[in-house]
Amino acid sequence: MKQVLLSGYYGFNNIGDEAVLGGILAGLRTELPNVRPVVLSADPEGTRQLHGVDAIPRMDRAVIQAELRHTDLFISGGGSLLQDVTSFRSPLYYLGVLWLAQRAGVPTMMLAQGVGPLRNPINRFLAKKVLNRLHTITVRDAASAAYLRALGVETPPVEVTADPSFLLAPNDSAPLAQWWESHLPAKRPVIGVAIRHWPGPRSEERYTAIADALAALAEHSGAQLLFLPMQYTTDLPIAEEMAGWTPADSRVLDIPLTAPEMLAAIGRCDFIVAMRLHALIFAVQRHVPAFGISYDPKVLDFSLASRLPVPLDWDEVTPEGLTTALRQHWDAREALRAVVTSSAVKLATLAQWNIARVKELLGA
Repeated sequence: MKQVLLSGYYGFNNIGDEAVLGGILAGLRTELPNVRPVVLSADPEGTRQLHGVDAIPRMDRAVIQAELRHTDLFISGGGSLLQDVTSFRSPLYYLGVLWLAQRAGVPTMMLAQGVGPLRNPINRFLAKKVLNRLHTITVRDAASAAYLRALGVETPPVEVTADPSFLLAPNDSAPLAQWWESHLPAKRPVIGVAIRHWPGPRSEERYTAIADALAALAEHSGAQLLFLPMQYTTDLPIAEEMAGWTPADSRVLDIPLTAPEMLAAIGRCDFIVAMRLHALIFAVQRHVPAFGISYDPKVLDFSLASRLPVPLDWDEVTPEGLTTALRQHWDAREALRAVVTSSAVKLATLAQWNIARVKELLGA
C-alpha cells in the first residue's frame, strides 16, 4: 500500500484548514482508496477522531523523518501556508518539512495553496530554492501563480486549480438542525456573518461600521443575522461582541461545528457577509449569494475566481459604503445565486484536478 504524508495548518481547530484537509481526504478516498494518508497535525489524536486518518505530531522531527522512510509522496497542501504576514516563522516551518522530504528522496507536491506575500528576503530565497525542486505545483488562484512566477519558481509549471474544500460533503447533523430550529424563527430569511478579529489603529471604527451596515441590511431585508464563528475559540468573542453592538435581530451560532456541519449551516442561509475566506468558499459551494470584506488579498482573489462581487477593502469600510454595497447585492441575490451556482461546478472540477495530479505522481 502506498502512503502520502500531508502537511498543512491542521489540528488547530480552524474550520477552513480542516475543510481543506477533509476535501483532500475525500478526494483520495474516492480516487485512491488503497493509498494510506498520514497527517502532520498539532493535535494528532483530535485529527484521528475528526477525520478518521492516521496522524503524527507536526513538530517532532524524528517522528517525521521516520515516517518519510515509508512515504511515497509528500503533499504540502492547501491554505495560505507560504506567507509571512501573520508570522515570519510560519513559511520556515512549511519549507523546512518540504526540505526534509526532498532530502529523504520523497517526491514532493504543493497542492492548491494560496501563496504570498513573502516579505522577508530569507523566506523568498528559501521558497525559490525549495519550490523549484517540487515535482508538481497547483495553486488555488491566478494571483498565487503570478506570485510564484515573480519569485522565480520555474520548474515545475504552476497550475491553477481550486481549493480542495470544494470536494467536501455537507453534514446537516442532528445537533445543527436542533440548534437551528430552536434559535431561528421560520419563514424569515437568514443572513450569515463570518467576522474575524483583525488588529489595527482603526479596527474598532471598522467593526462599528460593519455592525451599523448589518443593522441597515437587516432592516432593509427583514432578515435576521446569524454570526458564524469559523475558528470557534477566536471568532466567538468578536461574534458575540458584534451581535451585541447591532440593534438588529441576531443570533450567534454558539456550538462548535465541524467543517462539514458549517458547510451545511452556510447552505441554510439566504445570504453571506464574510471576512473569512472559507465562509465565502462554502457559500459558493452551497450556491448561496455572498459578499466579502477583504482584509487579505486571498478574499479578493477568491471573489474574482468565483465571480462573486468585488469585495470591499478592509481599509475602505465605512457605514455608508458597506450599507450601499450590501443592499445592492442583497437586492440582486437571485442573479448572483445563478452566477455562483455556475462557478461552483467549475471550481469543484478544478478541485478534483488536484487529486488527478496526486494520482499521476503515485503512478496509480
